[in-house]
Amino acid sequence: FPGAIRPSDVRRLLGKKKGDQLCELVGGGPKFMFDQIGKYQIQCDAEQNGWVQPAHSAKSEARIRGVFEDWKEFGQPVEWLDRDATFAKIGAPDYLGGWWCQSGGTVNPLALCRGLARAAVSHGLDIVEYAHVSHVLQNANSTEIQWNDKQINARKVVIATNGYADDLFPSLKKTIVPVRLFHTFTKPLTAAQRGEVLPTRVCFTDIRKSGGFCRYSPDGRILSGGLVYKIGDERANGVQHSIERLRQLFPQLGTPEIDYYWEGYCALSATWLPSISVLSKDVYSLAGFSTRGVSISQNLGRLFAEYLVDDRPIEEMPVEVGRPEAFPLRSLKTVLGGYAFPIFKAADRLGLT
Repeated sequence: FPGAIRPSDVRRLLGKKKGDQLCELVGGGPKFMFDQIGKYQIQCDAEQNGWVQPAHSAKSEARIRGVFEDWKEFGQPVEWLDRDATFAKIGAPDYLGGWWCQSGGTVNPLALCRGLARAAVSHGLDIVEYAHVSHVLQNANSTEIQWNDKQINARKVVIATNGYADDLFPSLKKTIVPVRLFHTFTKPLTAAQRGEVLPTRVCFTDIRKSGGFCRYSPDGRILSGGLVYKIGDERANGVQHSIERLRQLFPQLGTPEIDYYWEGYCALSATWLPSISVLSKDVYSLAGFSTRGVSISQNLGRLFAEYLVDDRPIEEMPVEVGRPEAFPLRSLKTVLGGYAFPIFKAADRLGLT
């Protein structure tokens, strides 16, 4: 789950039954995902070397210790790491400790998306690209979807655009705050550097508000990133932040060079958990993955598909299901999100996180 959200927090939000079901889905998500990658032979740079949540401060260590204890009690394959063990795992000398989840891993998400599309087509699915849906109209016995100059009738409709929701259903757009993130890739590290930086090729994410996460690409580049800052040159800001953060995490790197930069939206929900909105009769959305969508979207999608073919009651979905509820102060938070990055960095420097 995002940040320091614990399984016990999820139970409080969703109730014990749904909370436990969602925790089981999240905990077992990587196995399902990597098994599916193997089943369909999807070439997406998949590596399952585990995932670490390290502590960058005494305050964060106390919080993630609680996360670890919850997942351990839940029966997940997790291990607490002291300072030396954390350094041995990820090669960053300043972390105080952390916990390791053995089932975690990394993928190239675009290649995974394309591989899943090919698998879906092999099962007879029709995929229509570059089709802007302009209207969704209710008829007596079906729902009419209009796009470009075409239309189809559907028994059920799911909108799964997450942070890219538009005005097709304004009530859906109001349920999430779109947040624009950036990622960077360094130049390939030397063999000597790869022996010191992420030597076990594990990926990690700390709970700094200004971002502390890294993983390798197959050719030895380091991926990092953060929140897009809309003042000045966005790309220059992002590249400079990545360089500073990598120098902080891995002093042995010196000043890394950045080769690639890109941006994209994620969707934050008010609870930091995804939910299903019932937009009208037989029209639904699934959104709000809050920076954790790669695994959980596939796993929730699988369960949602069971509902769509009448194999699972919608009440048994392990997330909230109901009419769309507006994110409190959504318009203000959407605007402020583009200018918040320096505040987040200051909070980290002052030890507030």
